[in-house]
Amino acid sequence: MNQDELSQLLIKYNNQTATPDEKRVVEDWYDRVNDTQPTIEHEDYFTIKNKIFEKVKHQLASNAEPVRKNKLKLFRNVFLRAAILLLALVGVSYYFITRTDSKIFDDHLVSTKTHIKPGGNNATLLLADGSQVILNEAVDGQIANQPGVKITKTKSGELIYSFIDDANTQEVKYNTVTTPRGGQYHLILVDGTNVWLNANSSIKFPTVFATDNRKVEVTGEVYLEVSKNKLKPFFVSTNQSEIKVLGTHFNINAYDEEEYQRTTLLEGSIEITKGNVKQVLLPKQQANISKYSNVIKLKEIEDLDAIIAWKNGYFQFEKADLKSVMRQISRWYDTDVSYNGQIPNKEYSGKVPRNVEVKKLIEMLSYTGIYCKIEKNQITVNPK
Repeated sequence: MNQDELSQLLIKYNNQTATPDEKRVVEDWYDRVNDTQPTIEHEDYFTIKNKIFEKVKHQLASNAEPVRKNKLKLFRNVFLRAAILLLALVGVSYYFITRTDSKIFDDHLVSTKTHIKPGGNNATLLLADGSQVILNEAVDGQIANQPGVKITKTKSGELIYSFIDDANTQEVKYNTVTTPRGGQYHLILVDGTNVWLNANSSIKFPTVFATDNRKVEVTGEVYLEVSKNKLKPFFVSTNQSEIKVLGTHFNINAYDEEEYQRTTLLEGSIEITKGNVKQVLLPKQQANISKYSNVIKLKEIEDLDAIIAWKNGYFQFEKADLKSVMRQISRWYDTDVSYNGQIPNKEYSGKVPRNVEVKKLIEMLSYTGIYCKIEKNQITVNPK
């Protein structure tokens, strides 16, 4: 039974339009799921369990009946209906990612010599004089001085710029932090702005900002929590647009290999400029900008957590096409991806931790209908 068939059966069961045979299939499926623990520790799993429990208590209280011989069956049916309601909320794909009884995954699809680990805190700091600091190799504590600031690496791996004085800040000096494929990093600029870089991304910034503005340049994917300063607006430049900020939280996805640059606002307001076109964003809005035009298309985003899932340690796909999914995986695991056969025109949804090794990731992806073979540093996708 595939995902679409299961989804339809769950809907019919919950609407009480399923045939006796269909009810039996759903109840057998639920009994298997109820006996199965997820293959990964996942906070959402326990959240779901708690929600199901609360839903069951509510339904039992509102549907109280005299005790019968089939009390156990009644409880299971009520529990099942609550579970189905909640599965509909979180997406049936969650079951396919966390179940352990599937025989889809084949260990032979992964070479025994393959040990590709997930990415982690890994970045390079380029100083104003051209010297470089490999941040994941640098010792904790002060690692450099720049005009007017000191640069410190914390025990947790953050990079912090701290203001010293105005004595040596007449000339603007720029630093750049760059993550490779398989890297991410968190830094705090001298004005208190927090910056998170995803894999294969960068930010170029002055060590001390000018008197009337704050300007940075970014590539790849970056999440910023900009400190508020009405006297010094914050500007972010990408290869396609400029974003004006007063103080806000937003995510920019501006990878060159992506068809659209996507800027999503979580809090505050920003103004995006592309050519002669300007667009103000409100919270929960996303601006999509094509490489080939100055049109800025707005989209409402309901699940903001999905946008910054990468910052919180997850891949989260929301109706993503196969190539989009694999590009994210390629960047994080520093692997190359190829395709064997025709690429299916399907959409994929699900949430997967980014801290698992490739073998476990491929196993989880197989439950969503993505089948891969990996050897050395190459992932081959085999659409079925």
